Amino acid sequence: MSDEILMTADIVDYLGKYENGVLVLLSIGYKGNFTEGTIYYSNEMLSLTVDESIEEELGMKIEFWDGYRDLLISVLKKVVPYNEIINRLDEVDFTIYVEDDESEEGEEVDDDDIDSEEDEL
Repeated sequence: MSDEILMTADIVDYLGKYENGVLVLLSIGYKGNFTEGTIYYSNEMLSLTVDESIEEELGMKIEFWDGYRDLLISVLKKVVPYNEIINRLDEVDFTIYVEDDESEEGEEVDDDDIDSEEDEL
């Protein structure tokens, strides 16, 4: 058995279409811990992301890790091919992943509601 530390990835959910590509939520296993990651793929682009904690442990961005290519290939073997799935997915709705703080985009802010560092001294 190799001394190489293995990283695994499993599909959790197809989040949907985003800018003509497919965004997929992954479960990433590394050193007995599991975090989330994503893969974005289209006919022209491919991008894999992992949790920052993994990159910190590796001491580098995931793209520069020696096992990156093998990890990417293992994920690509699991996803539905782009041409088969792109027309079956809805656009990703990012609003369901963000807490609603009851503020509206472009909402005006009253200067009296903003505390400055001087006010706190």
